[in-house]
Amino acid sequence: MKVDEIMAEEVVTIHKDRKLSDALDTMEKHRVSRLLVVNGSELIGIITERDILDTLGSGKHGNVLPSRLHVSSAISKNLITINRKADLKEAAELMLKMNIRSLPVVNSQLEGIVTTTDLLKPLTDSSVPVKEIMSNPVITVLTTDRAVHARRLMLDDNVGRLIVVEDFNIAGIITQRQLGRAMAAFKKNADSHQANRIRNLLVEDVMNQNVITISEDTTAGEAAKIMLGHGFSGLPVVREKTLVGIVTKKDIIKLYQ
Repeated sequence: MKVDEIMAEEVVTIHKDRKLSDALDTMEKHRVSRLLVVNGSELIGIITERDILDTLGSGKHGNVLPSRLHVSSAISKNLITINRKADLKEAAELMLKMNIRSLPVVNSQLEGIVTTTDLLKPLTDSSVPVKEIMSNPVITVLTTDRAVHARRLMLDDNVGRLIVVEDFNIAGIITQRQLGRAMAAFKKNADSHQANRIRNLLVEDVMNQNVITISEDTTAGEAAKIMLGHGFSGLPVVREKTLVGIVTKKDIIKLYQ
């Protein structure tokens, strides 16, 4: 199967001079986690939820409101692309090797984008149990941990979500998207002198308590269907209510290898 059979041809873009808050709003509106960045008609980079999270919590921009930051302050300019006639295996291997979650599809011009979500769709019939592909150990945070600590863990360990625990039980899940939006919303409602109060935000103030878990024997195909149906990027794996792993889109697309 080729990239052009699953890629999205309608690509959401944003100009480099737009506000960072506009990027968040655009992602929310189109339910995407990345935007291609343009300067006029020229494709110059990409901005992701991770990029925004990194920028909003950085020491350099920590006291600056999102409405005063521009997309250009957070974009990744090292843009890796792929041809529409490339095999899906090549796309998956490139994403895994470069640790990215999307590839703009380019020939002489931008033709589309392929993401880990797109690569998940052909794998919904996989019978491989998730215990063979899940990630373990799982990086967790406590409900009482500060949100900035969760942000640091996500960036240091390059993960998009953390399982939240309380008294050794799963209490919720926190994602880059939730954390980025919470930090932006907090800063929006605080003036620049109060913005450092974001350090007092707790994980329990941001996390999602509605967590769907799966068992070790759930197939990768079934996990993929749940992720696609709910818009999730990862699912905690439990054995008799005990957390034993997590399976992500990245774990599942390794099946292409």
